[in-house]
Amino acid sequence: MYRGVILGGLAFGAVFALERVFSNMAADLARYDKLRKMSGQEPVLREVLRYFSGAVGEQGANTGGFIAGLGNDVIRYAKMKGM
Repeated sequence: MYRGVILGGLAFGAVFALERVFSNMAADLARYDKLRKMSGQEPVLREVLRYFSGAVGEQGANTGGFIAGLGNDVIRYAKMKGM
């Protein structure tokens, strides 16, 4: 019984922490998606979901391109934010 209470408390704490992180990042993610839309790319969440579904289906065959593209996007976003 105590184990369930402890695990439930930990799970609640983890979900609460994730919600706080997401709520703090929501404005930045919206701005990032606008930048991706201007460059003709799809929203980052959709690309991440496709990446994970492809990685599960193909056991991660073509993962380098997505990671390199995401790194380029982060660098471009940092440059634009610094202007």
